[in-house]
Amino acid sequence: MVEYSYFPGCNLKTDAKGFEKSAIAVSKKLECELVEIPNWNCCGTVHTMTTDNLMKRIAPVRILAKSRNHLEELDNTKNQVVTLCSMCNSTLKIVNAEMKEDLDALETINYQLDEDNETYSNDMEVKHFLEILRDSIGFASIREKVVKPLNGLKVTAYYGCMLLHPDEAKIDDYEMPSVLEDLVESLGAESIFSPLFKYCCGSYHIVENEDIVTDQVKKITNDAISRGANALVVACPLCAYNLDQQQKMLMEKSGKKDVLPIFYFSQLMAISMGEPIEINHFEDHKIDPRELLNKLKIEV
Repeated sequence: MVEYSYFPGCNLKTDAKGFEKSAIAVSKKLECELVEIPNWNCCGTVHTMTTDNLMKRIAPVRILAKSRNHLEELDNTKNQVVTLCSMCNSTLKIVNAEMKEDLDALETINYQLDEDNETYSNDMEVKHFLEILRDSIGFASIREKVVKPLNGLKVTAYYGCMLLHPDEAKIDDYEMPSVLEDLVESLGAESIFSPLFKYCCGSYHIVENEDIVTDQVKKITNDAISRGANALVVACPLCAYNLDQQQKMLMEKSGKKDVLPIFYFSQLMAISMGEPIEINHFEDHKIDPRELLNKLKIEV
């Protein structure tokens, strides 16, 4: 069993509990256990993208420092911190790359961190759990753990913006990624391609201009449906929220009947590996995935 220093981020403890619980369950099954960093803080998310305020890098650098210390307690000699949320992944990767290039900035931040007896020596790698599954575990090994193939599930992989951009943060080829497709196929599902795999879901416009998000979600889901998909798979809590919530809203306001349940990739893994369905927290979804699973006799 290899233990990975794991940074959850905020949404994995609130709106995306099923994402985290299913990921931890399958990580143990694959002997690549995600072990939560003690006493972590918010990564700062998009606030770190501003270029004129170095202090906003303190939060992600503190996480990197905490993870580096955490690794000394774990059975893992690789200096890696693993993420699940695509926003956290992007934030940590971008800031980590900056700290490797700008030693003066790192010195300034470490001066602040030293008050808590924590400093960072810029020797960490940031890995999304999908990268661990692809590069360290391998899809052949994942396929061997499948006890309940996802037969009849036709899944469109939706990457969103932040898994594939910018270069410092991407986990796959931004023009033709394959990690999500290869994963769902290893679980027995059929992958259905949509050219809107990274078409923005509307992001934070959900707060102040819901119509923008509604239009984006209609285009993404309608295209996938037109190609024969009966589900979407994602890795971003904000994408999952927008896609799920706005489809429910469209059902209620316009009578739209063709909707797609939204799965986190780890939920599909957990189902196919025979984990209890309760860990997926499907009751938190607006479009209940259990209806489709029951229809396909994957879960009854």
